[in-house]
Amino acid sequence: MMSLWIRRSSRLLLTTGAIGLVLVAAIWPFYQVSQQQLATAEQARIDAQPDVSRSDYQPRLDQLQQTADFSTLASTEMAGRRPGQPGSDLARDFLQRRFSESGLVPAGSEGFRQAYQTDSNGAGVNFVGKIQGVDAQLPAIVITAHYDHLGVHKGRMYPGSDDNASGVAALLALATYFQAHPPRHTLIFAAVDHEEQGMRGSQQLFDGKLLIPQQLALNVNLEMLSRDSKARLFAVGTYQHPALLPLLQPLQQDSLVAVKFGHDRPASLVGQTQDWSSASDHAVFARQGVPFVYFGVPDHPDYHQPTDTFERADLDFYHKVSETILSALLLLDNADLALLRSKD
Repeated sequence: MMSLWIRRSSRLLLTTGAIGLVLVAAIWPFYQVSQQQLATAEQARIDAQPDVSRSDYQPRLDQLQQTADFSTLASTEMAGRRPGQPGSDLARDFLQRRFSESGLVPAGSEGFRQAYQTDSNGAGVNFVGKIQGVDAQLPAIVITAHYDHLGVHKGRMYPGSDDNASGVAALLALATYFQAHPPRHTLIFAAVDHEEQGMRGSQQLFDGKLLIPQQLALNVNLEMLSRDSKARLFAVGTYQHPALLPLLQPLQQDSLVAVKFGHDRPASLVGQTQDWSSASDHAVFARQGVPFVYFGVPDHPDYHQPTDTFERADLDFYHKVSETILSALLLLDNADLALLRSKD
Protein backbone atom coordinates (compact mmCIF):
# COMPACT_ATOMS: atom_id res chain seq x y z
CA MET A 1 0.00 0.00 0.00
CA MET A 2 2.77 2.44 0.91
CA SER A 3 4.60 1.65 -2.32
CA LEU A 4 1.47 2.42 -4.38
CA TRP A 5 0.98 5.70 -2.49
CA ILE A 6 4.58 6.69 -3.17
CA ARG A 7 4.25 5.94 -6.88
CA ARG A 8 1.05 7.98 -7.17
CA SER A 9 2.57 10.86 -5.20
CA SER A 10 5.64 10.85 -7.41
CA ARG A 11 3.51 10.98 -10.58
CA LEU A 12 1.51 13.87 -9.11
CA LEU A 13 4.66 15.76 -8.22
CA LEU A 14 6.11 15.22 -11.68
CA THR A 15 2.88 16.38 -13.30
CA THR A 16 2.64 19.42 -11.02
CA GLY A 17 6.30 20.26 -11.65
CA ALA A 18 5.85 20.02 -15.40
CA ILE A 19 2.81 22.32 -15.26
CA GLY A 20 4.82 24.77 -13.13
CA LEU A 21 7.65 24.82 -15.67
CA VAL A 22 5.21 25.46 -18.50
CA LEU A 23 3.65 28.36 -16.55
CA VAL A 24 7.06 29.85 -15.76
CA ALA A 25 8.10 29.57 -19.41
CA ALA A 26 4.88 31.29 -20.46
CA ILE A 27 5.12 34.09 -17.90
CA TRP A 28 8.89 34.69 -18.06
CA PRO A 29 8.94 36.90 -21.20
CA PHE A 30 6.27 39.16 -19.72
CA TYR A 31 8.21 39.33 -16.44
CA GLN A 32 11.38 40.31 -18.30
CA VAL A 33 9.56 43.05 -20.18
CA SER A 34 8.05 44.41 -16.96
CA GLN A 35 11.45 44.41 -15.26
CA GLN A 36 12.99 46.31 -18.14
CA GLN A 37 10.15 48.83 -18.11
CA LEU A 38 10.67 49.41 -14.40
CA ALA A 39 14.42 49.87 -14.94
CA THR A 40 13.79 52.34 -17.75
CA ALA A 41 11.43 54.34 -15.56
CA GLU A 42 13.96 54.36 -12.73
CA GLN A 43 16.70 55.58 -15.05
CA ALA A 44 14.39 58.37 -16.21
CA ARG A 45 13.74 59.31 -12.55
CA ILE A 46 17.48 59.51 -11.87
CA ASP A 47 18.21 61.42 -15.08
CA ALA A 48 15.52 63.97 -14.19
CA GLN A 49 17.38 64.93 -11.03
CA PRO A 50 19.57 68.07 -11.30
CA ASP A 51 22.95 67.91 -13.01
CA VAL A 52 26.12 69.92 -12.32
CA SER A 53 25.21 73.53 -11.55
CA ARG A 54 28.66 75.14 -11.23
CA SER A 55 32.36 74.47 -11.72
CA ASP A 56 34.10 77.15 -9.66
CA TYR A 57 34.84 76.66 -5.98
CA GLN A 58 37.35 77.50 -3.29
CA PRO A 59 38.88 74.23 -2.02
CA ARG A 60 38.43 73.57 1.68
CA LEU A 61 40.28 70.26 1.73
CA ASP A 62 44.04 69.93 1.31
CA GLN A 63 44.10 68.70 -2.29
CA LEU A 64 47.87 68.23 -2.49
CA GLN A 65 47.94 65.98 0.58
CA GLN A 66 44.82 64.12 -0.50
CA THR A 67 46.26 63.43 -3.96
CA ALA A 68 49.51 62.24 -2.40
CA ASP A 69 47.61 59.90 -0.05
CA PHE A 70 45.53 58.60 -2.97
CA SER A 71 48.56 57.86 -5.17
CA THR A 72 50.43 56.21 -2.29
CA LEU A 73 47.58 53.83 -1.46
CA ALA A 74 47.14 52.97 -5.15
CA SER A 75 50.87 52.49 -5.77
CA THR A 76 52.53 49.36 -7.09
CA GLU A 77 54.43 49.10 -3.79
CA MET A 78 51.15 48.54 -1.93
CA ALA A 79 50.15 46.06 -4.63
CA GLY A 80 46.43 46.08 -4.03
CA ARG A 81 46.53 45.91 -0.22
CA ARG A 82 45.17 42.37 0.14
CA PRO A 83 45.22 41.08 3.75
CA GLY A 84 48.01 38.58 4.22
CA GLN A 85 50.18 40.09 1.46
CA PRO A 86 53.11 42.51 1.91
CA GLY A 87 51.20 45.40 0.34
CA SER A 88 48.66 45.26 3.14
CA ASP A 89 51.41 45.61 5.75
CA LEU A 90 52.71 48.71 3.94
CA ALA A 91 49.20 50.16 3.83
CA ARG A 92 48.78 49.57 7.57
CA ASP A 93 52.06 51.34 8.35
CA PHE A 94 50.95 54.22 6.15
CA LEU A 95 47.53 54.50 7.82
CA GLN A 96 49.07 54.38 11.29
CA ARG A 97 51.25 57.36 10.37
CA ARG A 98 48.51 59.34 8.62
CA PHE A 99 45.95 58.82 11.40
CA SER A 100 48.55 60.11 13.85
CA GLU A 101 49.41 63.12 11.67
CA SER A 102 45.74 64.04 11.23
CA GLY A 103 45.37 64.77 14.93
CA LEU A 104 42.60 62.23 15.48
CA VAL A 105 42.11 60.82 18.98
CA PRO A 106 42.87 57.06 18.98
CA ALA A 107 39.66 55.03 19.23
CA GLY A 108 40.80 51.50 18.45
CA SER A 109 41.47 48.68 20.89
CA GLU A 110 45.21 49.47 20.82
CA GLY A 111 45.71 53.10 19.89
CA PHE A 112 44.28 53.57 16.40
CA ARG A 113 44.49 49.87 15.61
CA GLN A 114 41.90 47.15 16.06
CA ALA A 115 43.46 43.82 15.14
CA TYR A 116 41.36 40.71 14.62
CA GLN A 117 41.63 37.18 13.25
CA THR A 118 39.68 35.53 10.45
CA ASP A 119 39.30 31.85 9.66
CA SER A 120 41.10 31.77 6.32
CA ASN A 121 41.67 35.29 4.97
CA GLY A 122 44.55 36.48 7.12
CA ALA A 123 44.65 38.72 10.16
CA GLY A 124 42.87 42.03 9.77
CA VAL A 125 43.49 45.51 11.16
CA ASN A 126 41.01 48.38 11.31
CA PHE A 127 42.16 51.94 12.01
CA VAL A 128 39.80 54.02 14.13
CA GLY A 129 40.10 57.59 15.35
CA LYS A 130 37.66 60.25 16.46
CA ILE A 131 37.05 63.97 16.83
CA GLN A 132 35.03 64.86 19.90
CA GLY A 133 31.91 66.81 19.05
CA VAL A 134 31.08 70.18 20.58
CA ASP A 135 27.77 68.74 21.83
CA ALA A 136 28.71 65.65 23.83
CA GLN A 137 25.04 64.64 24.14
CA LEU A 138 24.66 63.97 20.42
CA PRO A 139 25.20 60.46 19.01
CA ALA A 140 28.24 59.94 16.81
CA ILE A 141 28.53 59.92 13.02
CA VAL A 142 30.80 57.13 11.74
CA ILE A 143 32.68 57.76 8.47
CA THR A 144 34.00 54.56 6.89
CA ALA A 145 36.13 53.59 3.90
CA HIS A 146 37.72 50.20 3.29
CA TYR A 147 41.41 50.14 2.44
CA ASP A 148 41.81 46.50 1.39
CA HIS A 149 41.52 45.31 -2.21
CA LEU A 150 42.24 42.16 -4.26
CA GLY A 151 46.04 42.38 -4.15
CA VAL A 152 48.08 40.03 -6.32
CA HIS A 153 46.11 37.10 -7.72
CA LYS A 154 47.38 34.51 -10.21
CA GLY A 155 50.35 36.69 -11.04
CA ARG A 156 48.31 39.83 -11.73
CA MET A 157 48.17 42.90 -9.51
CA TYR A 158 44.86 44.61 -8.80
CA PRO A 159 45.84 48.09 -7.53
CA GLY A 160 42.35 49.11 -6.33
CA SER A 161 42.79 52.80 -7.07
CA ASP A 162 39.16 53.83 -7.34
CA ASP A 163 38.17 50.83 -5.20
CA ASN A 164 39.04 52.04 -2.68
CA ALA A 165 42.21 54.09 -2.33
CA SER A 166 40.02 57.01 -3.40
CA GLY A 167 37.64 56.61 -0.47
CA VAL A 168 40.39 56.25 2.13
CA ALA A 169 42.28 59.33 0.92
CA ALA A 170 39.02 61.29 1.08
CA LEU A 171 38.42 60.03 4.62
CA LEU A 172 41.87 61.27 5.67
CA ALA A 173 41.26 64.68 4.08
CA LEU A 174 37.91 65.01 5.83
CA ALA A 175 39.47 64.07 9.17
CA THR A 176 42.07 66.81 8.77
CA TYR A 177 39.38 69.37 7.91
CA PHE A 178 37.18 68.57 10.90
CA GLN A 179 40.16 68.56 13.23
CA ALA A 180 40.49 72.25 12.39
CA HIS A 181 36.72 72.88 12.31
CA PRO A 182 35.16 71.06 15.29
CA PRO A 183 31.81 69.42 14.49
CA ARG A 184 28.66 69.32 16.65
CA HIS A 185 28.51 65.52 16.56
CA THR A 186 31.43 63.35 17.52
CA LEU A 187 32.93 62.02 14.29
CA ILE A 188 34.47 58.54 14.19
CA PHE A 189 36.74 57.79 11.24
CA ALA A 190 37.29 54.11 10.44
CA ALA A 191 39.52 52.75 7.67
CA VAL A 192 38.38 49.14 7.62
CA ASP A 193 39.91 45.92 6.35
CA HIS A 194 38.46 42.83 4.61
CA GLU A 195 35.57 44.54 2.81
CA GLU A 196 36.33 42.48 -0.27
CA GLN A 197 36.10 39.30 1.82
CA GLY A 198 32.77 39.51 3.55
CA MET A 199 32.97 42.97 5.17
CA ARG A 200 34.70 41.35 8.14
CA GLY A 201 36.46 44.53 9.22
CA SER A 202 33.32 46.61 9.63
CA GLN A 203 31.61 43.71 11.38
CA GLN A 204 34.51 43.58 13.82
CA LEU A 205 33.85 47.19 14.80
CA PHE A 206 30.66 45.91 16.43
CA ASP A 207 31.83 42.43 17.46
CA GLY A 208 34.81 44.01 19.22
CA LYS A 209 32.53 46.53 20.98
CA LEU A 210 34.30 49.57 19.56
CA LEU A 211 30.93 50.73 18.28
CA ILE A 212 27.59 50.47 20.10
CA PRO A 213 24.65 50.83 17.68
CA GLN A 214 22.48 52.81 20.11
CA GLN A 215 25.21 55.44 20.41
CA LEU A 216 25.43 56.10 16.66
CA ALA A 217 23.40 58.55 14.59
CA LEU A 218 24.56 57.61 11.10
CA ASN A 219 27.14 55.83 8.98
CA VAL A 220 28.60 57.70 6.01
CA ASN A 221 30.41 55.18 3.81
CA LEU A 222 32.84 56.24 1.06
CA GLU A 223 33.77 53.93 -1.79
CA MET A 224 34.75 54.58 -5.43
CA LEU A 225 34.88 58.36 -5.76
CA SER A 226 37.42 59.20 -8.46
CA ARG A 227 35.85 58.75 -11.89
CA ASP A 228 32.60 58.79 -13.81
CA SER A 229 32.15 59.82 -17.43
CA LYS A 230 28.85 61.56 -16.56
CA ALA A 231 30.23 63.35 -13.46
CA ARG A 232 27.70 61.67 -11.14
CA LEU A 233 27.96 60.95 -7.43
CA PHE A 234 25.26 58.70 -5.99
CA ALA A 235 23.92 59.07 -2.47
CA VAL A 236 22.45 55.70 -1.51
CA GLY A 237 20.16 55.24 1.48
CA THR A 238 17.40 57.81 1.08
CA TYR A 239 14.89 55.09 0.20
CA GLN A 240 15.61 53.26 3.47
CA HIS A 241 15.71 56.54 5.41
CA PRO A 242 13.43 59.11 3.69
CA ALA A 243 14.31 61.72 6.33
CA LEU A 244 17.77 61.89 4.72
CA LEU A 245 16.37 63.24 1.47
CA PRO A 246 15.47 66.79 2.58
CA LEU A 247 18.77 66.98 4.49
CA LEU A 248 20.83 66.18 1.39
CA GLN A 249 18.78 67.74 -1.41
CA PRO A 250 20.54 71.13 -1.01
CA LEU A 251 23.61 69.41 -2.51
CA GLN A 252 21.77 69.20 -5.83
CA GLN A 253 21.00 72.91 -5.95
CA ASP A 254 24.61 74.10 -5.66
CA SER A 255 26.54 71.19 -7.08
CA LEU A 256 30.06 70.67 -8.37
CA VAL A 257 29.04 67.18 -9.49
CA ALA A 258 25.67 65.67 -10.34
CA VAL A 259 24.40 64.33 -7.01
CA LYS A 260 21.86 61.58 -7.67
CA PHE A 261 19.62 59.69 -5.25
CA GLY A 262 19.11 56.08 -6.29
CA HIS A 263 20.46 52.53 -6.44
CA ASP A 264 18.73 51.73 -3.16
CA ARG A 265 15.23 50.62 -4.22
CA PRO A 266 13.96 47.03 -4.42
CA ALA A 267 13.50 45.21 -7.73
CA SER A 268 9.73 45.38 -7.33
CA LEU A 269 10.03 49.13 -7.94
CA VAL A 270 13.05 49.45 -10.25
CA GLY A 271 13.36 46.11 -12.04
CA GLN A 272 16.90 45.26 -13.09
CA THR A 273 18.47 48.44 -11.70
CA GLN A 274 21.37 47.60 -9.38
CA ASP A 275 20.63 47.90 -5.66
CA TRP A 276 23.73 49.08 -3.78
CA SER A 277 22.13 49.17 -0.35
CA SER A 278 24.05 46.01 0.62
CA ALA A 279 27.07 46.49 -1.63
CA SER A 280 29.64 47.73 0.88
CA ASP A 281 30.38 48.28 4.56
CA HIS A 282 27.25 50.35 5.14
CA ALA A 283 25.32 47.05 4.95
CA VAL A 284 26.90 46.00 8.26
CA PHE A 285 25.68 49.20 9.90
CA ALA A 286 22.21 48.67 8.44
CA ARG A 287 22.06 45.18 9.96
CA GLN A 288 22.87 46.79 13.31
CA GLY A 289 19.97 49.21 12.90
CA VAL A 290 22.20 52.21 12.17
CA PRO A 291 21.00 54.59 9.41
CA PHE A 292 23.43 55.01 6.52
CA VAL A 293 24.25 57.00 3.43
CA TYR A 294 26.71 55.58 0.93
CA PHE A 295 28.55 57.86 -1.51
CA GLY A 296 29.97 56.29 -4.64
CA VAL A 297 30.07 56.25 -8.43
CA PRO A 298 28.74 53.60 -10.83
CA ASP A 299 30.91 50.67 -11.90
CA HIS A 300 33.27 51.35 -14.80
CA PRO A 301 35.23 49.00 -17.12
CA ASP A 302 38.22 48.96 -14.73
CA TYR A 303 36.18 47.88 -11.70
CA HIS A 304 37.97 44.92 -10.04
CA GLN A 305 40.50 44.84 -12.88
CA PRO A 306 44.30 45.27 -12.95
CA THR A 307 43.61 48.47 -14.92
CA ASP A 308 42.06 50.26 -11.91
CA THR A 309 45.15 52.46 -11.55
CA PHE A 310 45.80 55.91 -10.16
CA GLU A 311 46.63 57.18 -13.66
CA ARG A 312 43.03 56.55 -14.74
CA ALA A 313 41.53 58.66 -11.98
CA ASP A 314 39.86 61.95 -12.89
CA LEU A 315 41.46 64.13 -10.23
CA ASP A 316 39.38 67.22 -10.98
CA PHE A 317 36.18 65.19 -10.57
CA TYR A 318 37.61 63.43 -7.51
CA HIS A 319 38.31 66.66 -5.67
CA LYS A 320 34.88 68.03 -6.53
CA VAL A 321 33.32 64.82 -5.20
CA SER A 322 35.30 65.15 -1.98
CA GLU A 323 34.18 68.75 -1.54
CA THR A 324 30.58 67.63 -2.15
CA ILE A 325 30.88 64.97 0.55
CA LEU A 326 32.31 67.59 2.91
CA SER A 327 29.25 69.75 2.21
CA ALA A 328 27.03 66.73 2.91
CA LEU A 329 28.73 66.11 6.25
CA LEU A 330 28.31 69.75 7.24
CA LEU A 331 24.60 69.56 6.40
CA LEU A 332 24.21 66.34 8.37
CA ASP A 333 26.22 67.60 11.32
CA ASN A 334 23.90 70.60 11.62
CA ALA A 335 20.71 68.53 11.31
CA ASP A 336 18.54 66.74 13.85
CA LEU A 337 19.63 63.19 13.04
CA ALA A 338 17.20 61.73 15.56
CA LEU A 339 14.68 61.98 12.72
CA LEU A 340 16.49 59.11 10.99
CA ARG A 341 15.58 56.75 13.83
CA SER A 342 11.88 57.67 13.78
CA LYS A 343 9.28 55.66 11.88
CA ASP A 344 8.90 56.92 8.33
